[in-house]
Amino acid sequence: MIRTAAVVGGGAVARALLEALPRAGIAVRASWRRHSGLLPPPLREVDVVFLAVSDAAVADVCSILEVGPGQLVAHLAGALGLAPLAPARRRGARVGSLHPLRAFAPGGPGDFRGAAAGIAGSDASARRDLADLANRLGMHPLQTRDAARALYHAAAVLAAGAQVALFSEAVRAFRKATGAQEDEARAALLPLALGALGNLRHLPPAQALTGPAARGDLATIRAHRAALPVDLLPLYDQLTRVALRLGESAATVEDVKRLPGAAPRGPAPTTRSSSPRRPPPRGARPSASSRSPARYGPPRGPPPRGPAPRRPR
Repeated sequence: MIRTAAVVGGGAVARALLEALPRAGIAVRASWRRHSGLLPPPLREVDVVFLAVSDAAVADVCSILEVGPGQLVAHLAGALGLAPLAPARRRGARVGSLHPLRAFAPGGPGDFRGAAAGIAGSDASARRDLADLANRLGMHPLQTRDAARALYHAAAVLAAGAQVALFSEAVRAFRKATGAQEDEARAALLPLALGALGNLRHLPPAQALTGPAARGDLATIRAHRAALPVDLLPLYDQLTRVALRLGESAATVEDVKRLPGAAPRGPAPTTRSSSPRRPPPRGARPSASSRSPARYGPPRGPPPRGPAPRRPR
């Protein structure tokens, strides 16, 4: 049973742990920040040491910690396996990972409750203790494999950071359309975004999907493509492909591009009137006498009698 802990790190996740652990009945006996200018304190007297530092710092920080047999050393990095914790394992400690599937921002709330947590451990006892810790913090533990950690973390980033990046592009397009200030655009679009994501609590993505792709409305998609800034088109097209597939539409983005009036963005294509004309067949070519006077000038009267004068070379 884990009763005492130490928290190493000074970021948003470390601060959330310092608040949440006592509520879960776990006493925090030590905390240390890398940028404090001090060496970490001895940590042999605590049951678990949490490394709430950046991914790149996990191995270096682990190598300077004083830990020993029976202790549990766990990082909170999503993309890392257990290899960076090798220094602690050489000292006899059990090692593992507890990654909360929850976005923590500086100054934001630090509540773990309701989130899932990716769990990995060097042995069965480490996995059991980490699963128990996740439950006590109000999370649902999910076992992960080292070989799939990068893919697991990529999925988490698509669900969190990528959503924020996508929202920022929606704000940019909305401001261009309305002239609204950034905070006004966020306030206008946020209920829409939260409502769409909230539907996923009860519905699978295919049923929660809204918008023209869900309806197979290619004309509206074409209008969007014509109005969006050029640099947003690849992102819009890729998301539309996914949405059309979710909506089980037989249409594709390529079908949208082939709709009447859906000319490609950029320089206008060559029209029929501006394309070079092929010369008519020899028999259909006009004779010299049929050339237009307006183009070649008025006729000069009847040609002189006698042999035609030779043209100078």
